[in-house]
Amino acid sequence: MKKCLFKILLLSSLNLLVAVSASAQEKSNIRPYNQLQYFKNTDDQAYLQTTLTYSQNRMELPLPGMTISFYAGEAEKVLLDSVVTDEEGMAKLPLDGKVRVPSGRDGSWSFNSVFNGNDSVDRADADLSVMNMNLEMTLSAADSIKKVSLKAWSLMNGKEIPVAGEIATVYVTRMFSLLPVGEVTFDENGTGTIEFPADIPGDEMGNVTILAKIEDNPTYGNIEKRITEKWGLPTSYSVPKTHRALWTKTPPMWMIITLSILLSGVWGHYFFAVISLILIKIDSKRKKANDEYKLKV
Repeated sequence: MKKCLFKILLLSSLNLLVAVSASAQEKSNIRPYNQLQYFKNTDDQAYLQTTLTYSQNRMELPLPGMTISFYAGEAEKVLLDSVVTDEEGMAKLPLDGKVRVPSGRDGSWSFNSVFNGNDSVDRADADLSVMNMNLEMTLSAADSIKKVSLKAWSLMNGKEIPVAGEIATVYVTRMFSLLPVGEVTFDENGTGTIEFPADIPGDEMGNVTILAKIEDNPTYGNIEKRITEKWGLPTSYSVPKTHRALWTKTPPMWMIITLSILLSGVWGHYFFAVISLILIKIDSKRKKANDEYKLKV
């Protein structure tokens, strides 16, 4: 009876260890986020982009070196290609003439990106359906009034269908970001116009790069057009040699004075401590000599 009870307890312990081990293994697996996006640049080159990330300590971290499979089609999915994610967790697939994308009845494209997972990362996939849209931007100037005109349309059965009601944002590119200029809402003809500001600084020649973007649109994805034109104020960004600033070779005078005072205080304390130690040693020797002289007398 005791042997039987011991076997039962042993089997129960083993099952518990296996369950705990399996649970720990499941918890250790990374659950990734798969974001699939459609882009079309100013040269009308379209591509798919998948970003594979995961969350840890409230931070979104990339998953590099993962193989992403791109598919197209609704009922029957066709494998387009497989791409490995880069250091930022991104995988891009150009939709050029080499890649045949089947379209639906309404002319839309259905895409799917799949990461099949591995021993440490779970499986993740994402779906996307977009319409192929064309964006055209023209610039015009009359009586010192500059205008940016946009036209958007899609193709269905070989016919141009105006894109109405959608919004495009017009920017001017800056060194580290984009400067918003205004928004264009397309009318029933798929057109829209805004006036361009006359006080935007450009380069030394007055050139500015004007960018029109449709961003994260659920129907058309991300579309952009850009044109460089002399519509800005000529601006020189060169810094005079006599100019003192934090980013120049010669720092500001206030910084030199402040740093000199702080360093003087620090080194002054060091010198004071060293001199005090020397004086203490001299005083101790003098006192010892006096004590020895008194004993002799």
